[in-house]
Amino acid sequence: MKKLVISSLLAVSALSLTFPAAAQEAIKLKLGHVAPTDEPYHQAAEKFAELVKKNTGGAVEIQIFPNSLLGGQRELLEGLQLGSVDITLTTAAVLSSFLPKTQVIELPFMFRDSEHVYKVVDGPLAKEIYAGDEKKKMKVIDTWENGFRNITNNVRPIETPDDMKGVKIRVMENKMYIEMFKALGANPTPMARGELFTGLQTKVVDGQENPLGQIYTSRFYEVQKYATLSGHTYSPEAVVFSLASWKKIPAKYQEEILKASAEAKKFNRELSAKMDKEYVGKLEEKGMTVTKLTPQQIAAFQEKMMPVWDLFADKIGKDLIQKIKDTK
Repeated sequence: MKKLVISSLLAVSALSLTFPAAAQEAIKLKLGHVAPTDEPYHQAAEKFAELVKKNTGGAVEIQIFPNSLLGGQRELLEGLQLGSVDITLTTAAVLSSFLPKTQVIELPFMFRDSEHVYKVVDGPLAKEIYAGDEKKKMKVIDTWENGFRNITNNVRPIETPDDMKGVKIRVMENKMYIEMFKALGANPTPMARGELFTGLQTKVVDGQENPLGQIYTSRFYEVQKYATLSGHTYSPEAVVFSLASWKKIPAKYQEEILKASAEAKKFNRELSAKMDKEYVGKLEEKGMTVTKLTPQQIAAFQEKMMPVWDLFADKIGKDLIQKIKDTK
């Protein structure tokens, strides 16, 4: 009898080792963001979900909610803290309400080019930029790409800082963006992303600013006449977990999630670079007048931004700003 019992126990043990997935329910995570489904970073999110499921053998599954289905960026970040959302992709401008140092990424004309950005956000300075995330019940695991931001409007082509005077422009709910456009003489108007198209259509605002991908995929060309390739700020998409959700994931799967994010980020950046080259022509085909600024014209905008840098230097940290400027 004892032999029979032992044999049965061994058989059950072997079965559980052979089929571990059958004994455990998959960890299901909700990822919310505000972009349309044809935006490059949404496509990267789909790749991320695919890789996570594959790398964890189906033990972790990510369900994606695009197009502000779970709320705007602020609501999504608050959802992380409350535990109603597990993951979000968010710009530093909104994340800075929770983690002030992240504003450094979106200081106007902070970065020379994309390579400068990547050396900062993929390097040791990232820990300094996102410091304090866990105290806010969040876990920033990576920095994907939205892109350099550009201006569109219905008033006039923007070629000089003076051309911005009196333009009512939608900005994110972020003090830096408000001060940036005040410095140009514009009338910045905070508005949630989900309300923007209607706001432009009904002329509540004259213009807006976003990366080329979002300008095109959100069909702003239907309600905007002029686009200026100002590249005034770089807009990242930080990959942020709810700290509570992150801690529920076994360490071996956390490692696979980090690997999947790195691969999705590479895909995201390559796709964004490819698409940016195409978006300019597509916007022109849709009837927009696209203005490409010369280095001299950009320098005039940069000069107007220095008071904005001074306004935020103490909050961000002058040392951090200098470290980023010195990154080669």
